[in-house]
Amino acid sequence: MKTHGVIVIGGYINGLGLLRALASRGIPRAVITTKPYDIAQYSRCIAGHAAALDLGERPESLLEVLERRASEWKGWALLPSNDEALAALALHHERLSAAHLVMGPMQGVADYFLDKAKMLELARAVGLSVPRWYRDAAGVPFPVLVKPLAGYRFAPRFGCKLFVARDRKALDACLAQAAAADCPCLLQEYVPGPDSEIHVYCLYVDGNGEPSAGLTLRKLRQSPPFFGVARMMELIEHNPALREATVEMARRIGFRGILEAEFKRDARDGTFRFLEFNGRSILSNALLRKGGMDVAWLAWSDYVEGRPEVVRANGWPGVWVNLHADLAYSTLYRHLDPISLREFVTPYRRPVLEAVWSWRDPLPFAVQWTRLRGTSAPKRAPTPSGAPL
Repeated sequence: MKTHGVIVIGGYINGLGLLRALASRGIPRAVITTKPYDIAQYSRCIAGHAAALDLGERPESLLEVLERRASEWKGWALLPSNDEALAALALHHERLSAAHLVMGPMQGVADYFLDKAKMLELARAVGLSVPRWYRDAAGVPFPVLVKPLAGYRFAPRFGCKLFVARDRKALDACLAQAAAADCPCLLQEYVPGPDSEIHVYCLYVDGNGEPSAGLTLRKLRQSPPFFGVARMMELIEHNPALREATVEMARRIGFRGILEAEFKRDARDGTFRFLEFNGRSILSNALLRKGGMDVAWLAWSDYVEGRPEVVRANGWPGVWVNLHADLAYSTLYRHLDPISLREFVTPYRRPVLEAVWSWRDPLPFAVQWTRLRGTSAPKRAPTPSGAPL
């Protein structure tokens, strides 16, 4: 199939990063937004835009959008930037493949990224240390995490990634809320330690099953603290153990594409505990590109050109930061995660890659800052010592 361009599905920061990377290579690109807070549709880098804002609840809305725009986008590749997109592409993989090049896994493989229970079972099978998890509430230690099996369906309902319960009464309330929203959850132990102990290993697996060289990232701060998404990250020295584990998980499920796995160093014994992995681009893919790993180009060169591109790590010494979230959470959550002015400022003394800002493409940044609410300000935020605020 002749491929004319790439449609990035999901238009938040991760989608914007992919679009800018594709633009730098001269590859035609468009975006399908899936969230009300998406910003990529304001970019100068796109040739077209459509919306599927109910994609998480109605995966078929992706088919509807693509059918409406078939005269423009038939033959374009589809690249997911969030789990809603990954799920929709997997569910309709065969049908979509008739008119598009799908840069995402089929259902059986995608399930390992979308179902937390299957994900943890896979991690155990390859010998990783995983947080303890419990099938029922009897005898669980507190605090305990109430973690959704399908996070992409949980977050829109509750405005956070998971619940944290500090006692049985809070746990019962959390489970009741999740059940009422039809969001099955598992109970998982809390791994103690600061956000800066979360390490992320990223690589690309090509059509021959060969893993690229990879990069290791470290979260410095999250939004919200403890159980959020990265708002500041850095590149760190290669960790062979994390690579070995990530490659083995990909091999076991026959995965092809962009892959990242998250681990947290346990403050109790220094062991890396597996947290999760994702089979699509992450929020900070612009940092990967800055460090020599352009995941959008890796996908294009693999799927379209049939030749794996080489990752050339360059040891970039700076930090990636979502300034909008960093300012908000450092202020609003200082009672939960105290940070001094010196601690806040210190990373900014290094080279800084802002998540959204670009002199050549300033409108997404302007739109982000004019909004009062977005993913950087969820309705609730969990803490390690109590129920969601």
